[in-house]
Amino acid sequence: MSGALLALAGAAMLGLNTAVVRRGVLRASAYNGIVISILLSVPVFALLALFSGQIARAGEFTRLDYAALAAGGVLNFLGGRFSQFLAIQAVGANLTAPMRVLSALFGAALGVTLLGEQVGPLRGAGIALLIAAPLIAFARPPTVKLGALQITRGVVFGLSAAVTYGGSTFLLRWTLADSGLTLLGALVAHGAAALVLAASLGLPGRARGLREIDRSAAKLFLLVTAIMTLAQVFRFAALESADAAVVAPLTETMTFFGLAFAFTLNRETESFNPLVLLGMALAAAGAVAIAL
Repeated sequence: MSGALLALAGAAMLGLNTAVVRRGVLRASAYNGIVISILLSVPVFALLALFSGQIARAGEFTRLDYAALAAGGVLNFLGGRFSQFLAIQAVGANLTAPMRVLSALFGAALGVTLLGEQVGPLRGAGIALLIAAPLIAFARPPTVKLGALQITRGVVFGLSAAVTYGGSTFLLRWTLADSGLTLLGALVAHGAAALVLAASLGLPGRARGLREIDRSAAKLFLLVTAIMTLAQVFRFAALESADAAVVAPLTETMTFFGLAFAFTLNRETESFNPLVLLGMALAAAGAVAIAL
């Protein structure tokens, strides 16, 4: 399967994930969702790396490679995913999507400036669409009731997710390019994030809050774990075989998939303002233009 198709498969899983996360964070904190989804994914990737034979090739990564994978994992799974969960909790998946898609812009910019990837007129047009998309999406008040604080939190954490996701895409592509060690790389990245999270459970109230999580929320976060694990398998495989300037934008077509899943699962808690939908469409179109 080509890198582009792998990126699209990952985008479909990520789109489904945003809808399930929205239901989960209405019942429990974003922190609990992150802890469950990250800690449980590590043994899954360990088994995948073991059975694929990639663990036996661990010596092919240098110390710098391991450092870059660890940094990319912390950026992606703690900075990016935590910020995204908080943004979705504040304003919903639909309003978060046009800001989250800016990660494609940041990832592509890093790919061009630091990895020597090329940007022509079509990709330039895509960049312009990505910049316009969030401005259009927030041009009118959302169709669901949101306070000023919620909107501010949504914007701040949405932009934070974009920057950290884009940075992690660059680091992971730089390390994994043509390595054939997709699953080992995913294990290292998830493991680094899991270590930070495990340490955070020692903070007052964290472990108790996790034990007292609502059963329905726990089931939803278990589902998030399964979806995200599959999504990351596709995403890491795409980063191993295609440019960051291609994978990052195509991953953001998750907005189309997310819209369909949000309409199916979260119709009462999401905003379907026409300008929000237009912003999502422009963002996805910009992402595709960058990838072509």
